[in-house]
Amino acid sequence: MKSFFDEKRAASCLILFAATFLLYLKTAGFEFLPSWDDAEYVLDNTRVHGMTAENLRLIFTTAYFSNYAPLHLLSYAVDFSVWGLSPKGFHLTNTLLHSANAALVFILVRRLTKDGFASFAAAALFAFHPLNVENGAWVSERKTLLTAFFSFASILVYISFREKGRAGYYFLSLVFFALALLSKPLTVVLPLSLAAYDLFIRKDVRAVKWLTPFFALAAVFAIAAFRAHAEASAIETDTLSPDVLFNIVYPTMLPVFWEYVRLIFWPTGLSGFYGVTLRSSFLEPAVLAALLSWAGVFAVVLWKGAAQVRFWFLWFWVWLLPVSNIIPLPVYYADRYMYMPAIGFFVLFGLLLSAAGARFGVKAAGAVAAAVVIALGASAFVRMDVWENEVTLWEDTVKKSPGVDKAHLNLGYAYEMRGRFEEAEREYLAAIAIYQSPEALSNLEMVRVKKRLAPPRKP
Repeated sequence: MKSFFDEKRAASCLILFAATFLLYLKTAGFEFLPSWDDAEYVLDNTRVHGMTAENLRLIFTTAYFSNYAPLHLLSYAVDFSVWGLSPKGFHLTNTLLHSANAALVFILVRRLTKDGFASFAAAALFAFHPLNVENGAWVSERKTLLTAFFSFASILVYISFREKGRAGYYFLSLVFFALALLSKPLTVVLPLSLAAYDLFIRKDVRAVKWLTPFFALAAVFAIAAFRAHAEASAIETDTLSPDVLFNIVYPTMLPVFWEYVRLIFWPTGLSGFYGVTLRSSFLEPAVLAALLSWAGVFAVVLWKGAAQVRFWFLWFWVWLLPVSNIIPLPVYYADRYMYMPAIGFFVLFGLLLSAAGARFGVKAAGAVAAAVVIALGASAFVRMDVWENEVTLWEDTVKKSPGVDKAHLNLGYAYEMRGRFEEAEREYLAAIAIYQSPEALSNLEMVRVKKRLAPPRKP
C-alpha cells in the first residue's frame, strides 16, 4: 500500500512538472528585456559572461545592482557558459525552475495537509496561474524562482527533522535556507513560516528554540541587504521618515493588499507595471475600509479558524512581508510579488474543494478544480505573449497603466532601439507629461537627433 501511494505521489510530481514545462516552453522563443533589468543582470553584466575565477570572485564577494545574491548571478554565468547570450537557454532555465517548484509545492502541501486532492489542486493553481507568468517569462526574475526552490527544500527538510528528530535534517534545512538567502535576501521571512508550522500544525510552542539559528542567519542577511540597497542609493533616506511612511506608504498599501486578493481570485487586467492611487491618511474611506476589513478577517481566522486555515492564511502574510513596503520599494505592487504569498490562498481553495468533494462527491470537486486550472492555464498561455519582447510588454503596460511614466519611457526606448523614432518621441513626450525625469528629457533629445539624421522612409 505504501509503495502504491509513493508511486501516486511520484506520478503527481511528474505530471505537474511536465505540464508546467510544456505550458512555459513557449517562452523559449522570447527575447531579453534590456529596459527591464535584463541588460543590467545579463547583457551588460560581464561578471556573468563566463565561469572564470575573476568572475566567480566578483559574484561571491561583491554586491551588484543594489543586491547581494550570488547564486542568482551564478545561474546566469552557467547559462552563458552553455548558451552564450542566446535568450533561449536563459528562458529554458526559468521554465525548468518553475516546473520544479510546482512539483515541490505539491510535495510540501501534501506533507503539511495530508490531503492529496488539495495538494494537487494547489500545486496546479501555482503552476498555471497567470500571476506567475511574470516570474516564469522574465529572465531577471530568476532570483525569485531560485529562492523559492531552496525555500521549499528548506521547509521540507525542517519538517523531516521535526518528525524524525535527526540532526542531519536540521543542518541540511539551514543549508537550504542559506542557499535561498544567497539567491534573494527577501527570503529572510522563512523562519516565520517555520514558527507558524511549529505553533499551528505541530502545536509545539517549545520548538521555537530550534529556530534561533534561522533567525540569526536571517538577521545577518537582512542587514547585508539593507546596506547593499543603501550604498547603491536604492533606498532614499527621506522615504524612511515617519511622515512619509505613515502619511503615504502605509495608507496606500492597505487597499493594495485587497487588490492582491482580487488578482489571485480574478486575475484580469494584469500589467507589467501598475499605477497606484497614493493615500495620505488612514482615515480615507478606502483605507479605513481596508484596515477594518483586514482586522475582521484576522480576528475570524485566528479565533475561529482551524489549524490549517490559520497556517495558510499566515503563509500569505509572512511571505508578503518583504514586499509589503514596510521599507519602501520603488514599486508599490507587482505580479511577481505574489509568487510565494499566493500559495496560501491556493491551498485554502484546494482544501475547500476537498471538503466539498467529501460532501458532494470527489468527481464534482475534481471537475471544478479542472475547470479552474484549465481556465487559468489558458489565461497564462495568452498572457505569456505580452512578455515576448520589449515592445509587446510595454505596449500592453501602457494600455493597462497609461498614467505610469516609466511605462511610456520604456516603450519609447523599445521603439527607439527598433528605429521607430517618431513613436519613441511620442512615448517620451507622454512620459514627460506625467513626470519630467532627467532620463526622459535626455532620451527625448537623443531620439530627436536620431530622427533628424535618419534617412527618409521609402513610401
